[in-house]
Amino acid sequence: MEGKTFSEKAKTVLLSRHGAGIVSEYKLSPEQELILRSLETNRETEVRVVGQLGSAGGSYTYGVAFLDQSIDFWGMEFPPMSQSEKDANRVLLQCASCKAHEMVQQSDLESDVYMVNEGIVRFCKNCGSSTFWKRADDAAEGEAAPPQIEEEPDFPEPEEPESIDSPADLQPTLRPANRRKYFRTKVNFKACIRTFAFGDDIVTCEDISRALQLAHCSKTRFASCSDCDMGGNSMPQKSMF
Repeated sequence: MEGKTFSEKAKTVLLSRHGAGIVSEYKLSPEQELILRSLETNRETEVRVVGQLGSAGGSYTYGVAFLDQSIDFWGMEFPPMSQSEKDANRVLLQCASCKAHEMVQQSDLESDVYMVNEGIVRFCKNCGSSTFWKRADDAAEGEAAPPQIEEEPDFPEPEEPESIDSPADLQPTLRPANRRKYFRTKVNFKACIRTFAFGDDIVTCEDISRALQLAHCSKTRFASCSDCDMGGNSMPQKSMF
């Protein structure tokens, strides 16, 4: 019926602060503009067709929205929308023609039309005309994702070592915590260490513990945890370095 003048007595099935749901015997087009007049108050206002909500028995149900969103056409108070309802009506849409994306806060009528038709007809600024819009995630399904640009890691520049002019500039380092089971006693005596690989070696002992573990100085480089005999004791002891 776009472009033709007609008049009919329609019935409302839904009232909204943003418009209404009406039943018409005519096939209307989305974005088509009409004049809605209330028979009770004789008030008139301009509306646009948001989309079709259903059809039955030769009649069609449409959602129509007021062009003037501030108008109180019905003369009644509607409950305010909750935050959860506002979040649910906020969707990222994509134009089916130019693939442009737009975040839209839909009204309750627009949300109903969108849910019924799995999309909605709305004006596209890029196309300069009314086009069909779908949820961006659904519209992009099956299409190759745009390549992601990998950013080069930002490595910190190495710091230049501080120059040391004298030994007094050196800072003392913390000694590691002592995790030994027994405390060691400082000693100073000679001992003979006999190993299979190096034979006898005279060493200077520096400290010793209750478990007969000791530290000594030697010119020979022993392997870690190598078995050896000390002095006249035939029991193999562990060399500690």
